[in-house]
Amino acid sequence: MARPKSSTPTPGEIEILQVLWQHGVCTVREVHEQLAKKRPVAHTTVASMMQLMHSKGQLKLVSQTRPFRYEAILGPEGAKDSLLNDILNRLFAGSAKNLVLHLVSGKKASKQQIQQIEKALEGLE
Repeated sequence: MARPKSSTPTPGEIEILQVLWQHGVCTVREVHEQLAKKRPVAHTTVASMMQLMHSKGQLKLVSQTRPFRYEAILGPEGAKDSLLNDILNRLFAGSAKNLVLHLVSGKKASKQQIQQIEKALEGLE
């Protein structure tokens, strides 16, 4: 069975987005150079992923001539919202309460962090 297309960015797409968020408009070569500093990755893979991200509406083609230059349409907050909504719906049946309780349960959050969360929640009321 084929995997359905996801609107949430994959880990590889997030890596590309992070380069574009940090450096602004870039060519495939510039993105590849940044990614290759962290791990081996083929230039053709980066080019294919960026074309796919363009078709998914995550990137905008800025120049129509070679070398093509891309800009991120999906910003950091949009990526966070997309990924968190996906996790919320797939793992917590849409329950924000269960997600937050899971995050702060046990030794995952310090007392100070819990106090900061409580203060933020009070501001929402």
